Amino acid sequence: MLLTLIEALETAQSSARDRYFAPVLAELRPMLRLLWPDAELQFDGDSLLPSALVRDGNAQSIGSLSGGTREQIALLVRLAFARLLAKNGQHAPVILDDALVYTDDDRIERMFDALHAQAGDLQILVLSCRNRALRALGGRKLTIESVAADA
Repeated sequence: MLLTLIEALETAQSSARDRYFAPVLAELRPMLRLLWPDAELQFDGDSLLPSALVRDGNAQSIGSLSGGTREQIALLVRLAFARLLAKNGQHAPVILDDALVYTDDDRIERMFDALHAQAGDLQILVLSCRNRALRALGGRKLTIESVAADA
């Protein structure tokens, strides 16, 4: 009897997880493929965190990936969640504070493509001290200006 209950709970948990992740993965896949065609993310069933990146049939654990690849995955997952929130009428800005520090020059251009593709529906704020590297991203550069007091 107890084993039947445990099995039913595990089945329900798995089903709930699949329902939760299906929309996230649907938003994530096109952005992920801008960087790596035919790539997939695997998620840990217990922690619900990305556990591996599968490219060309080879699964690489997240911990073994370069810092740049990990930060790119993190950014794309954040964009996927922001898109889901926006689709449900709960718009949330995506704030990126030097989020692409470890990204190489070639891949940063593809990340910019992903950001541009999402910028029409999302508010994306990019904070960085790397002005030259991010110049191609476009957008408006914020400045601080003094304001004269009203007389």
